[in-house]
Amino acid sequence: MTGLDYHRIVRRIALLMLGLSILGTAAWWAAKGIPGLAGFLGGAAISSFSFWLLHRLVRDIQAATEGQPVRGTSAFLHAFRTLLLGGAAYAIVSTYGSCRPALVTGLLVAVTAATLEVLIELFYARA
Repeated sequence: MTGLDYHRIVRRIALLMLGLSILGTAAWWAAKGIPGLAGFLGGAAISSFSFWLLHRLVRDIQAATEGQPVRGTSAFLHAFRTLLLGGAAYAIVSTYGSCRPALVTGLLVAVTAATLEVLIELFYARA
């Protein structure tokens, strides 16, 4: 059994997020028009940004354990990540009047992409 290639996994999760975002945007646009499109795209953007921040957090923790310096701005972003993302979600709903179910669906893009990646890895591990 070979080890996992984390760069390949993160790259595939990013591609899955892109694909899910395109499909979800089309579906919500067809279902609810512009409010659905805006809500889903906003949620997907927040979800993707959250995934990127978590990926940076893991890289920063790895760098810190190896004795490399970590920038102060990174520590600030990691500490206030949830507050920043929650504020963005609130702004999208209140400013643009977007569809709340579409926003929530968009927020699930990263989780869905990561779950699909796990299933892909499990499927190919058996082959």
